[in-house]
Amino acid sequence: YPVDGVSISDSPFAYIDNKDEKAKEIFLDIQSYILSNEGQKLLQEKGRRTWYGGINSNVDKNVFNPDWGIDTTKYISPVKYPSTEVIKLALNLYQTELRKPVHVVFCLDYSGSMNGSGYRELMNAMNYILSDEAANDFLQFSKKDKIDIIPFSGTVMQSYSTDNGEETEQLLENIKRISPSGTTALYPAVIEALMKLSEEDLEKYNVSIIAMKRQICGIFWGKLRYSRNGKSIPIYSIMFGSAVKRQLQDMATLSNGKVFDGKQDLKRAFKEVRGYN
Repeated sequence: YPVDGVSISDSPFAYIDNKDEKAKEIFLDIQSYILSNEGQKLLQEKGRRTWYGGINSNVDKNVFNPDWGIDTTKYISPVKYPSTEVIKLALNLYQTELRKPVHVVFCLDYSGSMNGSGYRELMNAMNYILSDEAANDFLQFSKKDKIDIIPFSGTVMQSYSTDNGEETEQLLENIKRISPSGTTALYPAVIEALMKLSEEDLEKYNVSIIAMKRQICGIFWGKLRYSRNGKSIPIYSIMFGSAVKRQLQDMATLSNGKVFDGKQDLKRAFKEVRGYN
């Protein structure tokens, strides 16, 4: 036994009410038997420690064998887990105060293929990740985080940034003013993102690039540029629409990043990406 404490597995036997009276009756019968003296005796005979804390010197030593390290005369102090409210508070505290800050650059596709549903999906996803809504999933940015957004279509557009991850209203306003048009310049946008992050202090920040891509794109030509400026910066791509994974995989493989499929649920893909940075 560990000398400093033990956690007891007190597995609950629960019932989910689906308005099935017959099933409920069977559950209550089983529960009643398990909690009865006869039921507890049977469980103990099978090797389950049925006394919660406390000691018991009269158990069957063939079942609770001392040679296996089982000591039923030793008092066990169960670990008491905090309430749901306390756990949520702790998770929020970690997310906003204790974790290492991040510097993330979003490369957003505004090419003509984004017109209609693609644009709406992108705006809904960005509104989620840059608003208080993300806190519901403990994915919110903190005041210590840095965020850059690089929109692109046929060329790389003006970028927007904040040094306070809690102040994102202006970022959202800026990206909502842009209308989709033209072709796509994903790779130049990624290269610009690499240049921004290559100047960052990696001792203070975890850095990453999140690239949003809807349409088929060409061959990744930035391998040499990445080797000069990458500094182990992971590139995460979220594909939706007609984007093809193998075309984005080159960037992921080169940078130790990953490609996420957002074709069915773009917001869910964002949640997965945020788990990596």
